Formats: sequence, C-alpha cells, structure tokens
Amino acid sequence: MPAVAVILTLALAACGRQPGAESAEAPAAGSGIITGNVIYLDRSALDPNAVIEFDLFQASPGGPEVVLATQSVNAEGRQVPIPFELAYDPAQIDTTQTYLLRARILVNGAPVYASQAATPVITNGAPTQGIELLVGPVMTGIAGGTLTGNVVYLERVAMAPNAVITVELQDASAGTVAVIATQDINAEGRQVPIPFELPYDPARIDPAGTYLLSARIAENGQTTFASQTGVPVLTNGAPTSNVEVIVSPVAPTAAGILRGTVTAPRQLEPFDPAAVLQVELREPMLADAPAAAIVEIPLAGLAFPVSFELPYDPASIAADRAYVVGARVLAGNTLLYNSLAPVPVLTNGAPASEITVPVAAMPNPAGGVLRYTITSDTPMTWPADSTAWLNVEIREPMLADAPAAAFGYVPLAGLSFPISFELGYDPAKFDPNRAYIFDARIIDDNLLTFSSPAGTPVLTQGAPVTDVTLNLVQAAVVQSTPPPSGAITGVVTTDAPAPLDPAATLYVDFREEGTTGDPIVTISKALEGAQFPIPFEVPLAAATIDPTRTYVVGARILLGDQVLYASQVGVPVVTNGAPTTDVVVNIPPQ
Repeated sequence: MPAVAVILTLALAACGRQPGAESAEAPAAGSGIITGNVIYLDRSALDPNAVIEFDLFQASPGGPEVVLATQSVNAEGRQVPIPFELAYDPAQIDTTQTYLLRARILVNGAPVYASQAATPVITNGAPTQGIELLVGPVMTGIAGGTLTGNVVYLERVAMAPNAVITVELQDASAGTVAVIATQDINAEGRQVPIPFELPYDPARIDPAGTYLLSARIAENGQTTFASQTGVPVLTNGAPTSNVEVIVSPVAPTAAGILRGTVTAPRQLEPFDPAAVLQVELREPMLADAPAAAIVEIPLAGLAFPVSFELPYDPASIAADRAYVVGARVLAGNTLLYNSLAPVPVLTNGAPASEITVPVAAMPNPAGGVLRYTITSDTPMTWPADSTAWLNVEIREPMLADAPAAAFGYVPLAGLSFPISFELGYDPAKFDPNRAYIFDARIIDDNLLTFSSPAGTPVLTQGAPVTDVTLNLVQAAVVQSTPPPSGAITGVVTTDAPAPLDPAATLYVDFREEGTTGDPIVTISKALEGAQFPIPFEVPLAAATIDPTRTYVVGARILLGDQVLYASQVGVPVVTNGAPTTDVVVNIPPQ
C-alpha cells in the first residue's frame, strides 16, 4: 500500500504553536481532514509527558484490519479535551468500506488510556468533523494495580492508637459482592484521614464490571466504624486515585458481628429519602418472636448493594439450633423491599461473614395487586447464594415487543417451586376492552433457565384479577457468548429532513425491548448546527447486558419542550446477532 501522509495538529490556545516534538505540514491539495477532541471521563490529570497515538484504519470483518494512517503527539502538559486535526488521502478511501478512528494515551511507553470502541468516520454517513474520541483507563497502565486514597469519618472523636483500618476492593458486577483485594493498616496513633495504597491484580478487572471500595476500623478486635456502601472505582469513569472512603460509627458491642450485603435483582427507582434498611437475626421458625439482633441503616443517597454489620451476642446462640438473617426496606409504615427466603447463618456449617441477602420489591398497596404462583413440572431449589431471579410481567398478548404494562423481579436464592408473590400494577394503564396476559421467565447467571410457552390471561374480559398460576418449562441451557462492552455507534437519519435549529438537542436511549421506565443509558447532544445524518455513540457496559434478552436504541430531537422528531420503534442492537456499530436510527417528524 502506498504510504499515506498524515498530519496531526493539536491546537495550543495558550501559545499558538504546534507540539514541539511533531513536525507540521500543510495538507496536500485534495486531502481530507478529520477533526475532533480526545477526552476521558475520570477526574485525573494527564501526565505532562503523555503521548497521544491515533490510528485511522479500514475495518475488515473476518480479516486483519488495514491501517491507513498513524501518528503520535506529545501532550506537553495539556489536559483533555485535546483537539486534533488528522489529514488523510481521499484516494485511499473506498466509499463501500467502513473506516474507524481510535486513540490511546501512553506514559513512559505504557498505555494508560485507550479507546474501548473505535469510532466510525468518513463513509456510510459517518462524520469527519466534531468527533469525540472517548478513551477509558487501561488497567495495566502505570497506575495499574494500586488504588490510592483516604479513609475518613465525620465524627469528632479520636481513634485509638492501636486501631486497625481495613480497606477492601470488592467485585459487585454480578449483584453479589466478592472481595478481590484487602489491606490492613495500623493507625499507630494517627488520626483520620488515613491514607492507603491498595494493590490489586489488574488481570482480575473487567473493564465492563462494577468495583467498589469499602473500609472499616477496628479497635481491640471490635469494629467501631464501617462503610455504609462501597465507593465505585476503576471502571466506567470511576477514579483510581484520591478516593475518599467515608466510614460511619458501628454500635459498640462485646458481641460477634455478622457482615454482609443486601442486594436486589434490579432497583427500579431510587430509595425514598426516608427509607431505612432493617437487617435482623432470628430463628427461622420463630418469625413472631423478638429478633436475636437487629440493625437499621438509613438509605438516603444510597443504592443496592448495601453493606451491613449486624452485632449479636454469641452467648445467645445455641449450636444445635438454626438461625437466619432477613432484611427489609421501609419508608414510614410502607414496606418497599423484603426478603423472600432468609439466609442461614452461624450454625450447622452456615457462614458468619460475607453474607448476601437478596430482597424483592413489594407492590404499591395504593394500586392494583396481582397475586400469583409460579410452578414447574421440573423440581428446583435454588441455593442460598444463588443469583437467579424471576422476571414477571403483564402485557398485551400480541405485543411481545411493546413495553410491559407492569413488571417485577424476584430473587430466587433459597426458594423452591412453587413460588408465590405479588405484582403491583397501575389500573389506569389497562383498557377493559383489550386483552392482557401474565408471563414469566427465570434468568440464572445470565442464562434463560425457565420460561412459559404462553402467558395466562389476566385482569380484563372475564380473566382472573388475582390468584393466577403459571407453569414454567425448563429451557435448554446454551452457553452464551460474553456480552459486549464499549459503545453502540451509528447515525440518526430521517426520511423528511428539514433544517434543524442549532438550539435543538438529540437524545438517544438504550433500553431492554418491551420495558418501561428509565432506559439503561440515555445520552444527549446539543446539535449546535449539525444536520442529518447525525452520528451518536452510546456507552455500553457488559454488566448491564443479558445475552438472552433483546435491546433497542431509539432517538428523539427536542427544541425546548417541543418534540421535532422521534422514533416510532426501537432498532435492535447488541444481542441476538444485532449490531453495535453502524446502527441507523430513522426518526420521523412529529
């Protein structure tokens, strides 16, 4: 292939010169120019010695990529966003092919940031101007393997000279918490803030996963302060340095301590500001007796998973009896979440730490409530540490792709068939002249394990309004490929283009097909004069994707409160063979 001349100029607003380590030439006559900015989301300063590398290449499905141009530029102390201009030779471009642009940032020769997904450019409606190249942290970079920060508390009390501070890195990607790195620090008379440097193995970090940092302080073997919830780190733009971990007082006791996490399959909405988590220890057959121990945690500003420490008196525990831990979330007298199967603890080989307590959302008693029972001809009992969950929904029978009128999620840890629970719904959403069905499925470790051949009629046209039964059939378990991560890229088009007001805004939603409520991801982009076709990029995290389900993207353009264009149906993406790149979303005028 003939050599391709590449000229990359990075504007220096402060001094009006080109980077000292680069030579800059005017593009040859007839050359093309790609312009944009390199950015990253975490709040870390770019090393003054950083080098930014760019590749323009031709995508070749099933074969090696063809690099058309590459260039490196010294950052020389500048910070993101860093503008760029990349010159290329149009003679090298085949309009039937796809061309991609990517970037990475190196410090001392080691990559610290890199594109998670390359950005389409030049052909097939892709842009050549105003491109944002988003780079994310590379876990094996120069800071890879160490988290730094401080452990603090707000109370004006002195910490004992012999206190021990424990910092833990936890993997919360699967809804349960697993500790992957821990460090003990002796206070030795120091007071908060206590700095820490926590080493970890970068090979255990999935860039699409969720990782939390938590801490606790112990004095004479008893925990006196602990995190109420973990601090996100490492991925999805979360920090790797200068992390502040706030710990709160734990009631003093000479007792034992049960430690664990309360989780929910999906948190449908933020906690009520008045919500409180109650975790209790009791004998499983004595639900009406006083709990052996109980702790309350205010939930304002928190989200699942929520860590807890439950003190108890070992003298009250009989080795020949059984004990369980259950949890519930209350806002005033309203029960919001509740355990369906308390978790065995302490005796008969059950654990005393790292307990996971799943809870399910309770229906709103102010609306309609459908009581249901799920059965199967295949007997099944889920272990206490299972991450399986039951998804139930009410929808119109012939509109499987339409949003469900009501849906819920039930954790199955510790449960067996038959499963009985309740699903809340809004009666105002149901037309008595239309038919509706109740349907269900079970997902275990991102695999569909049980489903119904057909839903059962409910609510209208003489169908039951409560106390329904649905039988599920075991699905053939096929190991799915890992869900993708990176970004969904494409363009928004229309069959009726009209000049767009520069003040208009484009919104692109990524959601599970057939769901209502908030999308998984929404991005917004001020048009600022851009016209159809409009490129977009939606961040994609593997932890949010179930390979057995269908996902769609939709778009809308608003000018203030006025909807100018909007999708009528979503465009399938990501799973079941649907694309993640070169997605075309056509939106009609409104």
